[in-house]
Amino acid sequence: MITIDDKKYDETKLSDDGKAALQNIQVLTQEQSKLKVKFTHNEILTKHYLDILKSNLPEELKEETK
Repeated sequence: MITIDDKKYDETKLSDDGKAALQNIQVLTQEQSKLKVKFTHNEILTKHYLDILKSNLPEELKEETK
């Protein structure tokens, strides 16, 4: 059973093209989920490395007066 636009359908009654489309949608949805996890992971790592970088910065350079 699949639900599309709040309506339930029996996926076993789909045509071959319909079954292929459903399979492609399922694959794409799985890939999107993996990408969301990877994006979140990258955000966390970026913040982590930025914190490390900030803690290792040299003193701020003072502008010389001319």
